[in-house]
Formats: sequence, structure tokens, C-alpha cells
Amino acid sequence: MRENPPSRPSHQLSQTFWYGRVRPLAVFCALFVIIAIGSMMISSERKKVEALEYSVRELELARDQLEKERKKLAYEIQIADTDEYIIAKAREYGYMMPGELLFVIKNPQALEDGSETIEMYVVESAI
Repeated sequence: MRENPPSRPSHQLSQTFWYGRVRPLAVFCALFVIIAIGSMMISSERKKVEALEYSVRELELARDQLEKERKKLAYEIQIADTDEYIIAKAREYGYMMPGELLFVIKNPQALEDGSETIEMYVVESAI
């Protein structure tokens, strides 16, 4: 036969901790701590994500700028292969084609106001 366990007074039963039963205040405190730590971790991760997104935007702008520069240089390479470009660059350095005349104006301000006579001289190519 089964024996009945000895009976305890009711005030002793309320003070004991039974295995398998958890007090509500302990559960509430544990959940509060978990939620607080989780929200701090999420906030920290959001800040990291925002910093990375900012870096991505900066890098995209830099990439776009470099792409524009690359297209500009590719265009310059393309036109540098033409005779007109070579002739224009040579003239910037003072070179002339055979048989050309170069008119040099001594007083360029006379072109603007028109009050003076324009003074110039002619340079003939050496070749």
C-alpha cells in the first residue's frame, strides 16, 4: 500500500520551490533582461548598417566620378588619333604648316575698343 507523505503546514508549502514551477516575477525579470540586451544589440547593428550604407554611397559616387573621367580620357584618346587634333596641338606650341602665314597683333586692346589702329606683323613659316 501506499503511504501518504507527511503533511506540511500551508505556510511552509508557499515558501518552498517546487521543481517544474517558476515564479512569475523571475520569468518577468528574465524576459526583461533578454529584451533589453536584444534591443541594445539591434541598435548597435543598425548603427553599423547605417555606417556601411553611407560608405557604399560614397564609393558609388567615387565610382561614378571615375567612370566619367575614364569616358573623358577614352574620348581624348579617340580624337588624339586624328590629324586635326595633332595640327591643333602643334599650333598651340607655335608650329606652322608649310606656306602658312601667322598674323601677330601687337595691341589686342585695339580690337575691343576700336579707337586705335591695329598693329600687327606677319610671320612666314620657315619651311
